[in-house]
Amino acid sequence: MRTLVGRKDAAPRDDRGLSASPYEIGMLAMRKSRPVTRAGTDLFGKALLREAIELLPGISVGATLEEARQTVRRALHYSAMETRIRFSNYVIQRMFPEGRVDQALVWFAEGFAGRQELRDVCAYRFTKVEPLIQRVVRDLLAPVMGTGCVERKEVRDYLRAEYPSASDNTIQSCAQAVVDVLDDSGLATASRTSLFFSYRNVLLPSFAFILHSEFPVPGMYEIHALQQNPLLRCMLWSPERIEPALYDLRNTGLIAKVSQIDDVRQFTTNLTLDEVVTKLREVEA
Repeated sequence: MRTLVGRKDAAPRDDRGLSASPYEIGMLAMRKSRPVTRAGTDLFGKALLREAIELLPGISVGATLEEARQTVRRALHYSAMETRIRFSNYVIQRMFPEGRVDQALVWFAEGFAGRQELRDVCAYRFTKVEPLIQRVVRDLLAPVMGTGCVERKEVRDYLRAEYPSASDNTIQSCAQAVVDVLDDSGLATASRTSLFFSYRNVLLPSFAFILHSEFPVPGMYEIHALQQNPLLRCMLWSPERIEPALYDLRNTGLIAKVSQIDDVRQFTTNLTLDEVVTKLREVEA
């Protein structure tokens, strides 16, 4: 069994040179883990999330970024080399936004190929790079969870209002790409005219992966910070299932504990993301 063990860095120190508390370490890690995004407009014309979900399991553990890009490029079904080069770059930039192939995602993809857990994790990575998806979920989907439906036209109208200088072709292609992301990820179901959605069950493997991605350094964190995390909220997991899911992670050894200090509910992590994926693969084996 291969083991992915990340190096635990020395505890950071504050301005006085004193060791930070576990809670302070955690909050510092959250600030450092903000997504890497490209400059310019948030509009994008091609999602390629389905291709990412399908092709990630084919990337070898230990591959360099260029080797991963070549793997994706060879597997894409487009005939024109220029298109495959451009689209493979899109996939790699969105799945590995920090400019390196992180082995946790590669090994997770290998273990959960073809499953909703991998779709969840790929949607999370995509949304870190393309924050427009977060805003669409927040502004269009979340307010109407009771009805669970928006028309595709509403997505186009939203983009026109947000980006009034964009051309109609740009709006049309971006609206289609947004719908593709929501549909291909399983966050919603698309018809010819509408998007249908509802709160989803929390799947522990993808929940563990995303939690340890957003709170990457072992430490103590407020449950409220987790519940209000915009990327977690974008997953449309049932809000009332988040805290029970934390207890499930504790019971399976994927986090250390869930506790309450005064009126503050907290959870404590003791593993890196690599170690979490190792444990998840051992359970699946």
